Amino acid sequence: MEEYWHAILEALIDTARLLPLLFIIYYLIELLEFKYAVKIQNSKWLKGKASPVFGAVVGCIPQCGFSVISTDLYTKRAISVGALIAVYIATSDEAIPLMIMDYHYIPWMLAMIGVKIVMGIAVGYFANWLFRKIFKRQSVEMATSVATENTDAKIDDEHINEEHVHVESGKENEIVVDEHSGCCHHHVDKKSFDWLHPLLHCLKISAFILVINIIFTLITHVWIGEDALTSFLSNSRALQPLLAIIIGLIPNCASSVVLTQLFMMGGLSFGALVAGLSVNAGLGLVILLKQNKNIKENIFIFLVLIISSLIVGYALNFI
Repeated sequence: MEEYWHAILEALIDTARLLPLLFIIYYLIELLEFKYAVKIQNSKWLKGKASPVFGAVVGCIPQCGFSVISTDLYTKRAISVGALIAVYIATSDEAIPLMIMDYHYIPWMLAMIGVKIVMGIAVGYFANWLFRKIFKRQSVEMATSVATENTDAKIDDEHINEEHVHVESGKENEIVVDEHSGCCHHHVDKKSFDWLHPLLHCLKISAFILVINIIFTLITHVWIGEDALTSFLSNSRALQPLLAIIIGLIPNCASSVVLTQLFMMGGLSFGALVAGLSVNAGLGLVILLKQNKNIKENIFIFLVLIISSLIVGYALNFI
């Protein structure tokens, strides 16, 4: 029993050390979202030929709220599928805040961001091309239907509220952030800064880290042993990208924490880390399934994410 208490105490100490820096990081991220979330989602860059580039750059910002915003915009046909996928791939959720706290992993963090941005851009353009090939007829029919509706019908206030779209004088194409646009589904208010959310988010992630630290400490020091665990992970290197993708698809902040902690413990390869985090779009994928009623499109997006992540993950493993 003494070993268990020692493992819990060690995990508590390690987690407590992270709290001050985590809060500072999440406060800065919240400030970034507060100032630029509306501008980003109203940007014309997300609709043009450069949309995958813009999506990948925005996605690399360590904030799961952008994947939520991008998904909401995609369901309104305000951004391209390539931009959406680029945001999903570039998103790293909690990986960047965790890795930046240990200077030994900053080079790995920068390499991960670089790989995911390049991957997001490349896969985004490919997805746009493939999407047009597969859904060309459907897109033409949809465009015709939308044009007809815009010409012959007036949209009433009730319908506007249902679609979360607000049209203002002189800003016909502006889409305002709705109450589910922020990180973790919290409300983004353009007029007042929510200083409480960074603290709550910090405590939430710290709780995830604490639980994971306790489990990993028990596994490495009590149940299995560090040598046995390292040997198992090394021998299963060929399966790591696939296992990481399965973990990454879990729509929760904890999945990115698990992947990052495993990598920082030496139990996960860099290729597997990239593969797992490339599909780790958090709540974005949940909202996609909930709001986008076109099942074929959802399957297309999931397949592109999973296959491209597997390819890149295994390629990095062999470099």
